[in-house]
Amino acid sequence: MTQLHTLDIVVLVAYLMGITALGVWAGRWVRTMSDFFMPRRFGKAMMITHAFGTGTAADQAVVVASGTFSQGLSGIWYQWMWLFSTPFYWLIAPIMRRFRAITTADVYALRYDRSVAVLFVIVGIANLTVKIGLMLKGSGALIDSCTHGLVNAHLAIAITTILFVIYGTVGGLSATIVTDFVQGILIVIFSFMVLPFVLHAVGGLEGIRATLPDRA
Repeated sequence: MTQLHTLDIVVLVAYLMGITALGVWAGRWVRTMSDFFMPRRFGKAMMITHAFGTGTAADQAVVVASGTFSQGLSGIWYQWMWLFSTPFYWLIAPIMRRFRAITTADVYALRYDRSVAVLFVIVGIANLTVKIGLMLKGSGALIDSCTHGLVNAHLAIAITTILFVIYGTVGGLSATIVTDFVQGILIVIFSFMVLPFVLHAVGGLEGIRATLPDRA
């Protein structure tokens, strides 16, 4: 039997539809290729929440849980390792603007030649194909587990893919930043809200120490 109630399903459906509609709505600002790939009208608040959104994904709950089970509390570093790469994104953005480049491939074409840019595109497509596939696989497994099979992994992957392809195609990076603004705020709020329930379920910090393996 699933633990999801009618209200849970209504909230989830409303959230998914709302995020998709928000992304499509953000697409109204896209007029050029530059608007699609490098919108420049967003302030610091939206960029901070965008960093929260891009730094997390549904599959990472599976990754961190698996790492914590095998390595102990140090498994949290499967997620925290992104803290060290985030500052590089802040450094890269001004460089892209100075190059007046829209994509990273454009930078390689300007600095080297077109063949290097084509190689980057090929490697990038292969890398992202595997990465997105693994993210969707992890997300599907998580949803399947949380709903006790009511929404199986294949259906979850299909729904998730359709929704983000719709607003991503329409709005580009603008849609991603706007939707991440909402999701970034929710990530921060829910991360703190869930802590008391988690600690209660495992018996507090002593329960965590007793349950997790003693490894560093």
